[in-house]
Amino acid sequence: MATNPFRQLDVIRDVSFHGRKVTDCYRLMYNKELWIKAYAKLYPNAGNLMKGTTEETIDGFTLQKIDEIIEHLKAGTFRFSPVRRVYIPKSNGKKRPLGVPNFQDKLVQEVMRMIIDNIYAPVFSSNSHGFREGRSCHTALSQIKNTWKGLTWCIEGDIKGFFDNINHQLLIKFISKKIEDRRFLLLIHNALTCGVMEDWQFNKTYSGTPQGGIISPLLANIYLHEFDLFMEEQMKKFDNGKFRARSEETSVLKSKIQTTKRKINRLDEKYGHKLWEERAPLVEVIQDLKKISLKVPSVDPMDKNYRRMKYVRYADDFVIGIAGNKEHAMKIKGLAGKFLEKELALELREEKTLVTHLENPVPFLGYEFRKWQEVKVKRVKYNNYGQPLKKRTLSGAIKLEIPSKKIKDFALKNNYGNLDDFKITHRTKLINNSELEIAMTYNAELRGIANYYKLANNYHHLDRLFYLAESSFIKTMANKRRSTSAKVANSMRKHKQGVLCLLRYDKMGDEILHPFVRLKDMPKSSGAIQADSTESDTFPNTLKYSSRTEFEKRLLANQCEACGTTKGQMEVHHIRKLKDLKNKKNLKYLERIMMERNRKTLVLCYDCHHKHHEKQVPINQLESRIH
Repeated sequence: MATNPFRQLDVIRDVSFHGRKVTDCYRLMYNKELWIKAYAKLYPNAGNLMKGTTEETIDGFTLQKIDEIIEHLKAGTFRFSPVRRVYIPKSNGKKRPLGVPNFQDKLVQEVMRMIIDNIYAPVFSSNSHGFREGRSCHTALSQIKNTWKGLTWCIEGDIKGFFDNINHQLLIKFISKKIEDRRFLLLIHNALTCGVMEDWQFNKTYSGTPQGGIISPLLANIYLHEFDLFMEEQMKKFDNGKFRARSEETSVLKSKIQTTKRKINRLDEKYGHKLWEERAPLVEVIQDLKKISLKVPSVDPMDKNYRRMKYVRYADDFVIGIAGNKEHAMKIKGLAGKFLEKELALELREEKTLVTHLENPVPFLGYEFRKWQEVKVKRVKYNNYGQPLKKRTLSGAIKLEIPSKKIKDFALKNNYGNLDDFKITHRTKLINNSELEIAMTYNAELRGIANYYKLANNYHHLDRLFYLAESSFIKTMANKRRSTSAKVANSMRKHKQGVLCLLRYDKMGDEILHPFVRLKDMPKSSGAIQADSTESDTFPNTLKYSSRTEFEKRLLANQCEACGTTKGQMEVHHIRKLKDLKNKKNLKYLERIMMERNRKTLVLCYDCHHKHHEKQVPINQLESRIH
């Protein structure tokens, strides 16, 4: 095996792709380069400053800590600490349990994740889109929009308490199919069974993966990979026939058209291809028959000799599309439920696992999808024909829509007002912020919802939300300026016609306009978003990890960025957000450095870091130590 750890990851990737087991995963964790790369990936996340069950956070991290962890791993004495459990609100009013590990455990999990991800990324199903690089909600929805044509029924799948009910023994069994390394498997088992601390009471974990852990999403995907394989096998068994049979109505219409054409040709020859009296009415009959044929199904949608099944999964939510009758759909639902129960020890949530006809909207990932009800005819050019032919382009295709309830709830949640009666409200919580911060808050919220729903066919329905948000912004600014909405709107629109703009000046005195975002400034996606193909996973992935970032170079330089010393161990000072420093009146010297360099981290010597936290170093004394 290659000595470079990133080359080793490429070897692991190739071995896994060709169906062989991977060994020596545990020894690969002895390489310090992997840990530095893992730390560089984790450090931008402000959540690493949250405390777990100890006082340890990412602040004060040193390279020596990596050496200590590696030594514990070599000696076999490393153990994961219990996870602190907190609860976060869900959209339905309930609360979701979330685990907060210590930073040291997060770092170990990230290194493990890098190794496991390279093992499973080449073999994961193309129908799985959750928690995978290069895939997202948009790729899952795009797959439905592009490939679910001609389907009639849909099964909405929802697994009951999935993350809390993952069976540890089964999970280790599934992982051992690809990894043959006892020590590495024991490390994964230890991460699963380390327990949780809730209200300072220790509870053992007998099942489930802690939501919030670095490695949890990947382990959840490995667990449901068995379900993906089962569904792909069922798809092969279920699919039948190459084409649907032509419908009787279409056959009758085609026969009439051909008969009329033959009659016209026969009479043309009889009259010597001269214009005869009854020719025009017969041509009109053909045109009328063609118009009728465009409104009649060309094939039999209930053809017993033709069946198709499609499947898409995102995390624990999945949908199954069926081209067949309702009995077929109910049978597939039963097979899926039995497999989850017997093989994965999971249970479908019956009240949410529904069989729906695709003429009705099906909710999935915040969207709704259904079959097009409209008939759209356009001319399409084929290679075999000289002139374009008319074709129904939306026949049996899937339409993605934004649920109106989602738009109304978004307006109420952000306190824009009520879209039903268009009652506008101002946001009192933002009045104490600067005008630019208020505008940026609105812009960020509106860009977020517009970007998420850019695949929707009714994307223009967001126009009313944007207008309501703009009115709410004007009203908020009027309250801040103690003025009227009309005066505020007029003063902000005079800089650029028809656009609300805040005017600011830079250091050189030049004008800078900050416009309020509009829906037409954010055009919807012109094409579907494609997921990465499985073939791309076979190529070497070294460049993804090998090049060092600017932060890694600073860390390995072993030089204090405050006093310049290179002696002793260096620690990394972290803060959550730079904007937290902007609101402080009396900045310390290190905080001024972070503001000037626009960085959330500083590599410091032990003295500078600890004296900064102890507030014992006057600025004038510290400045004298800078070279």
